[in-house]
Amino acid sequence: MYDRIYIHNYRCLVNFELRLGETSLLVGANGSGKTAVLDVVFGLRKLLAGEAKINDRITFHPSTLTRWQAGREQLFEIDVSARGENYRYRLKVQHTLDERQSRIVEESLTSHDDTLFRCDLGEVRLYRDDGSEGPAYRADWSESALARVAPQPANTRLTTFMEIVQSTVVCSIRPALLVTESEREAEYLGRHAENFVDWYRHAVQENPGSVRSHVEALRSVVEGFDNVHLQQAGLDQRALMLDFHTDGAALDGGPRRFKLRFGELSDGQRALVVLYALLHLRDPEAGTVLFLDEPDNFVALPEIQPWLMALVELCEETPAQAVICSHHPELIDYLGSDNGLLLRRDASAVSVTRLNAPDLPDCGLKLSELVARGWER
Repeated sequence: MYDRIYIHNYRCLVNFELRLGETSLLVGANGSGKTAVLDVVFGLRKLLAGEAKINDRITFHPSTLTRWQAGREQLFEIDVSARGENYRYRLKVQHTLDERQSRIVEESLTSHDDTLFRCDLGEVRLYRDDGSEGPAYRADWSESALARVAPQPANTRLTTFMEIVQSTVVCSIRPALLVTESEREAEYLGRHAENFVDWYRHAVQENPGSVRSHVEALRSVVEGFDNVHLQQAGLDQRALMLDFHTDGAALDGGPRRFKLRFGELSDGQRALVVLYALLHLRDPEAGTVLFLDEPDNFVALPEIQPWLMALVELCEETPAQAVICSHHPELIDYLGSDNGLLLRRDASAVSVTRLNAPDLPDCGLKLSELVARGWER
């Protein structure tokens, strides 16, 4: 679980600290930094999975520096708890004026008082689980050296941290970008779920028993839905297909049961398939961490409430965590009082307060109505 995120000199976030619970709702005006927080988590996930370098557009390119700051260094920290341990990952990035020499000047992982990994300007020092020094070597300072550490019996604590971060899902679903066919399995879901079918193909391969709960959940929210499956569409290609039925006979005597390709569904139906997959297609023994940006987009009011209740139940009953950015009244009223975090931006910084702050007016209005009327300003 992510307990704390610290961000400095990234877009509008300067000396910014965010503390999270098992369920957190990020609320605030446009431009207050909600999506920027998710972009940082996604960038760290890409970096620590070895999928990107430090100055890629999807991570920490020089263009992400805070425009009203003179400094050329960015600092990121995440505190993660798992299996009785507390981890802190620290990353310091330095950019040059010509934007061609971005580099990692510091990268470290600690747990309690033990250093598990440290890299200073490409000089790496590994440490074993018992705190003793391991090998030292040189690394490329344009990418994460920690991502290149292979799991070993002597560094299981480091491996536990990496498994949590690498399996973190950061997503803002854009149905128009989702493809129907898959040519390969994908372990990681894209920032906008554009590779959902690839990810689905991997997920059902790893946890075939989870398909049943996904199907049952969809039956309760998608009218006429029966089943979902992958159908061979070429040598290596698989198409995501959904089975439906009609309650009565067709007027022209047509079939009562029919199939639709994933791409033939409405935007809202595709979003629901993805949202429920995130809850159900997972290893029940592993921790699930979801950072979701506006999951209520494209979903009707009667559909978002059951999903929201299922999400909260997942976080309460399993080792799961959800961090959601949303303006939606349903989410604000359901999660805001106990789990809401309000991001406020002034001329130079973003601050965080509890949404149920002591100065919350007692006027009989719903929390979402107070937010809509500008109470948080």
